[in-house]
Amino acid sequence: MAATLSIAYFANHELLGLVSEEEYEQFKSQLLQALQEEWPDATVTIDDDEEVYFETKGISGQAELDVRGRIADIVSEVIDSGDWQDEEEDFYDDASHITTQHPAIPRR
Repeated sequence: MAATLSIAYFANHELLGLVSEEEYEQFKSQLLQALQEEWPDATVTIDDDEEVYFETKGISGQAELDVRGRIADIVSEVIDSGDWQDEEEDFYDDASHITTQHPAIPRR
């Protein structure tokens, strides 16, 4: 009987920088989905820890190295996508509403 691939990923808030609890949970959910899509027959878990790391079981040798490399790629892809971030208006991109003159002071 072949061993089943098991992936346990351990994350923390520091991985993402300053994010809300909701964004952090959304990131973990999207990461779980991405890992399950890559390995549909594997057992995949995402947990919290003080350190960021992952463990694999059920494979060894070059296959393990390949899987570990792909996990790192998927984590980077999910982080870089930014899809887990809340949609907030970026005040720095739209400065049209900012005036440099106080409205009570008449212009010359």
